[in-house]
Amino acid sequence: MPLALQFLNRKPFKDFIWTHWMLACLLTLGMFSCDSYNKILKNPNLTFKYGKAKEFYLQGEYYKAQPLLEELVSAYRGSELSESIYYYYAYCDFQMGAYLTAAYHFKQFNQLFPSSPKVEEMDFMYAYCMYMDSPTYTLDQSNSIKAIEGLQLFVNKHPNSPRVDQCNFIIEQLRDKMRLKAYEAAMLFYRMEDYRASAVSLKQLLVEYPDLADREKIKWLIIESYYKLASNSIDSKKTIRFEQVILAQEALEEEFPNSVYLAQSRAMALEAKAYLTKVPTT
Repeated sequence: MPLALQFLNRKPFKDFIWTHWMLACLLTLGMFSCDSYNKILKNPNLTFKYGKAKEFYLQGEYYKAQPLLEELVSAYRGSELSESIYYYYAYCDFQMGAYLTAAYHFKQFNQLFPSSPKVEEMDFMYAYCMYMDSPTYTLDQSNSIKAIEGLQLFVNKHPNSPRVDQCNFIIEQLRDKMRLKAYEAAMLFYRMEDYRASAVSLKQLLVEYPDLADREKIKWLIIESYYKLASNSIDSKKTIRFEQVILAQEALEEEFPNSVYLAQSRAMALEAKAYLTKVPTT
């Protein structure tokens, strides 16, 4: 066999030709598809565009449906179709992951169509979008707060909705995230040995989240923070800070009489009392 034919029959060469042929076909199809879509965008027939927008949406091609629906929202404003168009328009943003934009449109839907049978669904979707845009606990939790407020409002407004259980579950998830953020912030002060800030932050944590699972441990950390703060304070501030040690220890023992931290906390309270007995009263 001639060398040229041997080369052409080699597998690597055949694979190379096949790959480039497939790429050429895909590029041709892509160009045809783009050209076809551009014709739809330029078509003046709004009824046709609405039909294509729904078709794209139902096929999951939201990026194609969205520009068509955006045009139709303005064109059909005030008509019988406007509600349906806005419904798909809002969901396009949701399906594409643009949760804040979708939240705006879900909320706007109820302002535009207050008598719609979809009002309950839109109320839920607004709050759900805020939940979906809620970041990891280490970041700002403004959207988590908005999500909780929206979900709680939904529960109050639609108490018999089948979505109520889901709302309550999501609310608890968000509260867990915010609890963790507050706890980690307080513990950061503790690890940095900023005991005044850690004591204040840990006390506030118990006020904001009284159902914390680590409540006993946090109460102990408050005692320890006040004790270390007092021990390293100047004389003029030791008195009030050792008094805080005693009060914090009493609060721990009252709530957790069998606490694993009793021995350590009592020792700190005794030391605080011993110091206070030596301080002359004014």
